[in-house]
Amino acid sequence: MDRPGNERHLGADEPKTAAILVEHTPGHAQRPSSKFAALKPFIPFRPKPTVSVSLFDDVGFFGTIFSSFLTSSVWKAFKSDLTFSDLGSGSPYDSIEVNANRLHRIWTEEVDRKGVKDASMLRVFWRFLRTRLIVATSIGLACFMTYFVVSTFFVQWLLQYTAAPNPSLWTGVALVAGMFVLEVTRSFTFRATTLVGARASARVIAAIIGMGYHKVMRLQSLKDKTVGELVNLFASDSFRVGGFPNDAGFLLLVPLMMVPITAYAVYVMGPWALLGIGVAILLVPVEMLLGVKIMQLRKRCVKIADERVRMTSEMLNSVKLIKMYAWEKPFIRRVEELRARETKLLQFSGFLQSVMIAMLSTVVPIASVITFSAHVMTGNDLTATQAFTMVSCFHLLSLLLMLTPELIRQLAECVISAKRLKSLMIMEERDTNGQLPDGKKTAIDIKFATFAWDALDVAGKEKRQEENTTVTGTVEEDTEPPTVAAQADDGQIETKLIETLFDINLTIAKGTLLGVCGSVGAGKSSLISAILNEMRSVKGGVAVDGDIAYVAQQAWIQNATVRDNILLGKPFDSSKYEMTVQACCLKQDFEQLPGGDMTEIGERGINLSGGQKQRISLARALYADRDIYLLDDPLSAVDAHVGEHIFRHYIKKMLRGKTVLLVTHQLQYLVDCDEVVLLKDGRIAAKGPHRRLMTMNAEYAEMIQNYLDEDSTDASTVNDFDLTSASTRPHDESNTRLFLHQTPMKRLDKARWSTRSLNASKRPRSADRSTTATNGRKFSIHATPRLVRRRLNNREKPESPLQRTTSIRYHQPVPAFTSNNAAMILEQPTFDIDEQKEQEKALQAGNLTEQEEMQIGKVKFANYVTYIKSSGIFSTTVVLLMFTISTATTVFSNFWLSNWIEQGDGKQGSVNGGNTTSTGSMADNPDLVFYVSVFGGTAVLMLLLVVLKSWLFSKATLAASYHLYRKVFRSVFSSSMSFFDTTPTGRILNRFSRDTDNVDVGLPLGVNIMLSNLWQAVAAFVAIAVVLPYFLAAVAVLFVLFFVLYYLFQAIIRELRRLENIRRSPWLCHVTETLNGLTTIHAFKMDSAFIKKFNGLMNDYINIFYLAHMGGHWVAARVEMIALVITVVMTLTVVLLHGSIPATQAGLAITYALQVSGMLQFMIQDAANTQAAFTSVERLRYYITNLTAEAPDVPEDRDPEATWPSQGDIQLHNLSFRYRENLPLVLKGISCNIRSREKIGIVGRTGSGKSSLGVAIFRLVEPAEGTIYIDGVDISKISLSALRSKLSIIPQDPVLFVGTVRYNLDPFNQYSDDQIWRALERVYMDDAIRALDLKLHSLVVENGENFSVGERQLLCMARALLRNSKILILDEATAAIDSETDNLIQATIHEAFEDCTMLTIAHRLNTVMTSDRVMVMDDGQSSEFDTPRALLANKSSRFAAMVKAAGIDVTKYISMETDDVPEAEESNQPMSEAEVECTKL
Repeated sequence: MDRPGNERHLGADEPKTAAILVEHTPGHAQRPSSKFAALKPFIPFRPKPTVSVSLFDDVGFFGTIFSSFLTSSVWKAFKSDLTFSDLGSGSPYDSIEVNANRLHRIWTEEVDRKGVKDASMLRVFWRFLRTRLIVATSIGLACFMTYFVVSTFFVQWLLQYTAAPNPSLWTGVALVAGMFVLEVTRSFTFRATTLVGARASARVIAAIIGMGYHKVMRLQSLKDKTVGELVNLFASDSFRVGGFPNDAGFLLLVPLMMVPITAYAVYVMGPWALLGIGVAILLVPVEMLLGVKIMQLRKRCVKIADERVRMTSEMLNSVKLIKMYAWEKPFIRRVEELRARETKLLQFSGFLQSVMIAMLSTVVPIASVITFSAHVMTGNDLTATQAFTMVSCFHLLSLLLMLTPELIRQLAECVISAKRLKSLMIMEERDTNGQLPDGKKTAIDIKFATFAWDALDVAGKEKRQEENTTVTGTVEEDTEPPTVAAQADDGQIETKLIETLFDINLTIAKGTLLGVCGSVGAGKSSLISAILNEMRSVKGGVAVDGDIAYVAQQAWIQNATVRDNILLGKPFDSSKYEMTVQACCLKQDFEQLPGGDMTEIGERGINLSGGQKQRISLARALYADRDIYLLDDPLSAVDAHVGEHIFRHYIKKMLRGKTVLLVTHQLQYLVDCDEVVLLKDGRIAAKGPHRRLMTMNAEYAEMIQNYLDEDSTDASTVNDFDLTSASTRPHDESNTRLFLHQTPMKRLDKARWSTRSLNASKRPRSADRSTTATNGRKFSIHATPRLVRRRLNNREKPESPLQRTTSIRYHQPVPAFTSNNAAMILEQPTFDIDEQKEQEKALQAGNLTEQEEMQIGKVKFANYVTYIKSSGIFSTTVVLLMFTISTATTVFSNFWLSNWIEQGDGKQGSVNGGNTTSTGSMADNPDLVFYVSVFGGTAVLMLLLVVLKSWLFSKATLAASYHLYRKVFRSVFSSSMSFFDTTPTGRILNRFSRDTDNVDVGLPLGVNIMLSNLWQAVAAFVAIAVVLPYFLAAVAVLFVLFFVLYYLFQAIIRELRRLENIRRSPWLCHVTETLNGLTTIHAFKMDSAFIKKFNGLMNDYINIFYLAHMGGHWVAARVEMIALVITVVMTLTVVLLHGSIPATQAGLAITYALQVSGMLQFMIQDAANTQAAFTSVERLRYYITNLTAEAPDVPEDRDPEATWPSQGDIQLHNLSFRYRENLPLVLKGISCNIRSREKIGIVGRTGSGKSSLGVAIFRLVEPAEGTIYIDGVDISKISLSALRSKLSIIPQDPVLFVGTVRYNLDPFNQYSDDQIWRALERVYMDDAIRALDLKLHSLVVENGENFSVGERQLLCMARALLRNSKILILDEATAAIDSETDNLIQATIHEAFEDCTMLTIAHRLNTVMTSDRVMVMDDGQSSEFDTPRALLANKSSRFAAMVKAAGIDVTKYISMETDDVPEAEESNQPMSEAEVECTKL
């Protein structure tokens, strides 16, 4: 064994992948050790170490063999509940730090020697495990050698003793004593073999998971790997490899022990013994062929399981959208189709597995039948000594062969998993060796660089097309995308690249605020990714000087408290933290959250609004105090007032002196940027100060003019404004307006430039749409919806929550924002015990994620009943009957052999033990043919029973597995949203991956082996009782001890397995969280912190995992002692009762006694392990019976007609609701009427309850009070599918699924290609999709990462257009879209959804300015609800204040002509009483 932690330091020319993976955490510091340090617990008499290492490292030989370090835990588990603190910490030798580093070093050396292509992960595993495997094999050989001596020589000598007329009693006693010594030796060596294997298993699991996790942290991109696949690799494949070392020490024993067994059999019985040995040996290739077939089936199963888990993960991540679109049943059906295919393969695999096990249990009687029949039929005599010695030999051989199927299965799965792990390890890593710019004053320098994203490789493309075939049922031709090749250094790996950014030449000076703008898909986010080194540099490169903070366009939020998300591992500084919170406008949000900033945030920020998530992401970046800030459109997710505050106080003040790259679609902020970059089609179209670009660049100037009201604002008036530099004047709103208009672009100049804006190719269509009259009414506002942004003169500056008299800009007298000077600005608050208690209370109040359930006590009988019912009561009864008949046939065969030997030549002979026996030759018996026929008939019957029993068993167990999965899957996706809010995705996936795999494979295998051993043990004791009835009295005492140990054992193994399940979820969730936030983690250089946290979680889990194995060894060692006593008592009884028992029956009793010795320990361990495996059934059943469904099923006859809703009227009557019990109301008594075809704008501060209105209408949460009517129908009285299928929503966070573009727009093939292309045209995505090689059938990767966020939103909008519902909710649907595309989209929305009732939730106020009415939400209440005109006319209204803060020209709307007023307002219909109450001006 290589010394742990003996990593080498590489030279500059060596691969960087050989670096030390992880630092050693204090709790698991690396200890100096030798190659044989792990063998110290096997020192016979070992003094207790002065410094404790771990529970199982401190004991000696007997403590290890009997697992005595667990005795106190066994009693604790039996008497009360076992906790994690009772088990202590794990061994440093088993830690992930030591083993992952060592495995990675071996892998690197393998790659260096063989190259990436020929590197074998199996060879790596061999080198990692070889010392332990060699030791285990050596001890295992000693174990079976002792077993061989007992089963052959001693059995023969004992049978000769019983057949002798007057043997010496002391000879018999000496034989029993010798057998006892050898049996003890066999027991100890067997324990040592399995203990060495178990320790190796824990280490290799830790090594694989640790190395794989660190590899993921270093990847350039996931390419064809999905989050679900990688989670499955960690959760399943690592354990498949880890399962092999457990029994690998016995793998070579079959060929090694075959020679002495064969030689002894020939010695006892002559050449005819080779016939029986040949039958047994012939079983090996049969088993091998079956094993190969099982491996092939398992490989196919794993692929389907990967796809199933991926789809399940995707459904869990998109469950809100799936529920809103009423897609649960189609998606569930699709997953169930995959599950049915998987189950079919699993059933065939399970059948072959059962055949392998059953054949091993019948090899002894079949070999005996063939050997003895041939021996006697050729005229040879057969004595009891010969017969039962040969039976004992065959039994020993069957024990060796019994290990073969499980080892073959484990080896097959190990090979598959090794290939999957290699596919991860050969993926290319990020280049972390950054370059520094040439100039000291330069922060970022990109010189004529071209950047590209990785395309799917050939294997990945084939896999995705296979998945697409699974999902859509169609196969598309493989068209090669336009890519370039990146050749690896060794010339073996070729990576396809898709160029995205071209000839980028950009230098950003330190302290510069750079604004980046451009249309959707122009490459804005890709530019940030290039700076973060997440893209490949085809030519040129990026040089960065300084630490980076990154705010992603879609905020990455951890499943932790708000404070932990902001701190991101940094120490808490109250002053700095307070400044950060105020700069991000989070104070009021903290007051609304149940636990303040100690409130736990659900996965992906599920209990936060989009704006809250983005501001927490901004706070994280500010608190990190970095040199360079990369902000990817953070202002689109917040309302105008908050956006204004963040820009002025966060970006302009708090980040003064920092280098800031701000990607934005809020073009009003570009005037305040030091420089602006305009991107178009992946190239820099313009670069420079805003003022110069307005003068010199037509594209930029046209974009800004389109952002304004170029139709209504005369260009000549622009010339009248002063062109004072922004850097030398105090900022006010007039200056913003001035700067936006500072370039005198007359219409004549524009005609001369003849240059279209960024979406030139789309403009002809948009021009027609945007100016088209609809029913005689003009939409002058939406013709140019960005009309007159920020054009109020002499606007008062709003009061800032953070009053500062000094600036943080570098040229101002105040230093930069750091933790050192934060106390200068805000007084350090006193932290005392009371405050700590308050924080603890807040943490408890804000706890969101519920503790994972853990059933107390033994596995409830209801779980067994559930499994049996899922299998079928009749099927279960038939299977048990088949096991009984099969075992009875074997017992009958042995008794028939005993009787046949007693009959001899068929003549009456001497009396022995009260029975008449013949002394003649069996070959002379006149009924020889009859005896042989019956004897041979039992063999044929056993073979038939093998096939029948195996088929029935596999069918019954897989039926149970299939029905359990179906029930739990439907139960989960029928649950209310509160379940998904409070349950981590990893915990749910654990049910559908690990627990399902246990029920599919592990449980049937365990039940099969347990039932086989149980029936054979019962048969053995029945046979012994027939021979020696009074022996049962002694056995009864031993069985009392046996059952006491069993109850103790089932308590400890059950508790340890439950603790193991609980410890598994956190690290799986951490893996999922890491994969979703890799870019942010890389940007903040938090790799080491996340690895350290992961190591801690894994070390805790590995400790429990290993102790769970030790629980089995604890009882097995003690049960084996009981079995040994039974064997000794049995043989001693035969010796003492010599002369009173026939030699044939004595041989039968001794043979069965030896079988019991090995059978009892396996039986009790298999029984307890099977019960422990039933904890997976228990966990699945918990989700079946304990989850709360969304709403009770409603009979179809109570649903409205298919044409409902025909009008789209919505009435809210005193609507109040909360997301979960014991939480405050988020909507409070809202009452209003929304008329048919009315366009309602919903605005308000982040967290005011805007999106909650949509949640209530879709009934994702049932109201606490009040009613919602749609076209007069109470929606609470109809089924959820009837309601949601008639509504549409374009969500704030765009959701795309893995598949094709067409699949994402039309998952269930309801529309034609022409309809889909029409929808894409209307959202201006048709050109982008036509540019793809496969058009509609182009692949969409996980989360739609191969499309920009804006493109994803447009695709989601096209999906809603196809749905064409009567009621539509737009929840920040255009937040990530540039202003010009937004203009076109708004025109499309008003045209396409003219006949729909539309609720638009928006932060961009121009989006709602042409709404028929606007609802202003404030703290869950509708504070205002009236026409925009009326609200703007009231200067004291909240809406007017918001419009003023956004800089929109109020006079434009107040002076609006009658023909510009929406139809709903022209009609001048009187308001209802509810509307009057709701409207608070």
